[in-house]
Amino acid sequence: MRRLIWWRDDDAGPDCPELERLLALARQFELPLALAVVPAWLEQEAATRITDIAGISVLQHGWAHADHAAAGEKKIELGGDRDRGRLFADLGRGRERLATAFGTRFLPVMVPPWNRIAGDVEAALPDLGYRGISTFHRRPAAAVPGLHRIDTHLDLVDWRARRHLTAAEALERLEGLLATGDAGPIGLLTHHRVMDGAAFAELERLLERLASRADLRWCDAGPLFGKGN
Repeated sequence: MRRLIWWRDDDAGPDCPELERLLALARQFELPLALAVVPAWLEQEAATRITDIAGISVLQHGWAHADHAAAGEKKIELGGDRDRGRLFADLGRGRERLATAFGTRFLPVMVPPWNRIAGDVEAALPDLGYRGISTFHRRPAAAVPGLHRIDTHLDLVDWRARRHLTAAEALERLEGLLATGDAGPIGLLTHHRVMDGAAFAELERLLERLASRADLRWCDAGPLFGKGN
């Protein structure tokens, strides 16, 4: 039985050479890609570049990727000491901006900046019009009714060491994920805006290996989050 695998890239919005190179890889290997776009960062040139390529879905990456954590706490935009009314209004503005820019490419799925979200904010997402949420390998938590949770599991950045994984390291970690016995989809996570030439070369090697594997089936984000259901 083939395992589902999907690809999410975070912090999109500005038009930059790194975005162009990322999209070129998705097109080269004909792989579906879910871009987590920061609405306040979105530039028209980037929106045009994204919509020109088939197989790209757009998710919402907060509003402005701004930190609202209380003093001494970890960075968080969707929580912290931010007034909830203002926060929800910003998210609504962001959702409208992405829906206008991307049409049916936009999925009402929230990707919290820094992969963190307060419990009360997550619980409010269905009433705000969202049908899904995606973080990074979050610990098991109570499901929010009406909200599909599809997380990522293989981040190609080692944030503690401040370096990118090689293709060989990523493949080794993938084998560990496959060995767990979990039947859910495996999420690959990239961050194009912090990638240099060497990192893109390793990503290309990784995608070349993964695209040809018979035990994996690449999945578009739409069906994962209930689009069409």
